[in-house]
Amino acid sequence: MTSTDIIALVKKQPIGFGCGLLSLTLAGLLYYRSDKIDENQAEFDTKAAAAAKITANVNASKNLPEQVTEIQAATKELENRLVRAGQLAVNLQSFYKLEAETEVKLLDIRQNVPAKNGAGAYVGIPYNVSVQGSYKQVMAFLNRLENGRHFCRISNVVFGKIVGATDSTAMTLTLNLELLGQP
Repeated sequence: MTSTDIIALVKKQPIGFGCGLLSLTLAGLLYYRSDKIDENQAEFDTKAAAAAKITANVNASKNLPEQVTEIQAATKELENRLVRAGQLAVNLQSFYKLEAETEVKLLDIRQNVPAKNGAGAYVGIPYNVSVQGSYKQVMAFLNRLENGRHFCRISNVVFGKIVGATDSTAMTLTLNLELLGQP
């Protein structure tokens, strides 16, 4: 076939020739870009995951102002339950109030120096507490301490019976505890 025969064939079948040329061009492009399919798929997956995360964040943010208000109220309530290490008189007053409510006798109460454990906003304020009373009174004191206004963690408990007491249920209780607070 000569070049004149090819030109005559193209003039006779222009649509078929155009389609064939387009098919060859597209096949060449497909072959040339086939090594980027995996790369493009990975990029698509990354962008799809980012879009899904953004969509989830937008959906979750619909109630955000109410949630922020609720969290701020809960935080304020929790902050009111904390003790302050520098307010010794106020802290001891809460133990004296427990003494009056449960009718135990406070034998000894000491606030110790809080441990320095990093840059945390909250620390455990350690106390040594000794009380005396009947079994029922001592257990009421423990219950009020555990379920009271302040967050309490008891680390050591010693129960002792009072020898020679007229009441057979008379006992002493010695506690090492920490109240959650701020330095």
